[in-house]
Amino acid sequence: MYETILVATDGSDVATTAAEQGLAMAADLDATIHVLSVADVRDDDAWSSVRERWRADCREYVDDVSADAAERDVPVETEIREGKPTLEILDYADDVDADLLVMGTHGRTGLQRLLLGSVAISVIRDASRPVLTVGPTVRDGPRRFDDVVVATDGRPGVGAAVDAGIALAEAYGATVHALSVVDDTHSHIDVVREEFERIADQSTREVAVRAADRGVGTVRATEYGRPSDEIISYARDHDADVVVMGTESRTELERFVLGSASQRVVSGASVPVLTVRATPN
Repeated sequence: MYETILVATDGSDVATTAAEQGLAMAADLDATIHVLSVADVRDDDAWSSVRERWRADCREYVDDVSADAAERDVPVETEIREGKPTLEILDYADDVDADLLVMGTHGRTGLQRLLLGSVAISVIRDASRPVLTVGPTVRDGPRRFDDVVVATDGRPGVGAAVDAGIALAEAYGATVHALSVVDDTHSHIDVVREEFERIADQSTREVAVRAADRGVGTVRATEYGRPSDEIISYARDHDADVVVMGTESRTELERFVLGSASQRVVSGASVPVLTVRATPN
């Protein structure tokens, strides 16, 4: 499954929780961890003392994660970079050929200017690789993935997320919860609602078939309401361990949609969220 996991950290509590989840996954999957911290130092940051302080802070952050990895006998590499965090994270992911990125969704602010929270959203938008995020409302951890929620709306492009969710469940011997949400804010007309329900039923059925082919058990569910709210609620109410969902970011409109919809799940879920770039239709 995942062999090379990149953990981005700014030393904040939520980043530490994300790192713990990444380490647990690496231990479970026999993966190597790469730990990265980026100081958001720009050309106009002329104060060498401040620059050195930021680098020292970053070194402390990666060393803390590295020490935890050593205790778990997880192979680990560390890296400190300067620049725009989103670009540095994506570039480093390319350099080490990471097949999973792990990060928190809210980080430090103020003098350190690392802003991992907003960076996480940018990484999700732009990454071609799966990204596992841990939001501020995730309290328990690290989690073993026994119940995996796979959110699907039947679009062809969501197949990559479905495959990732099923593969994760297979690796952990978990159950897949195939979830589709009928957005009833747009389905007041009976014929429209019926069509949405048909699509929801078909999409969860397709997930179940694909999971069965891998020997993975499935629970199918259709909920009604605002999709992001229903995904968050379902994961909480069914004691899920992770939510898997697809994202698209090919256009500015899709970038806005991610900010207003998927971002709510990423930031508001009580469990980690694995986002996977949609495959081209």
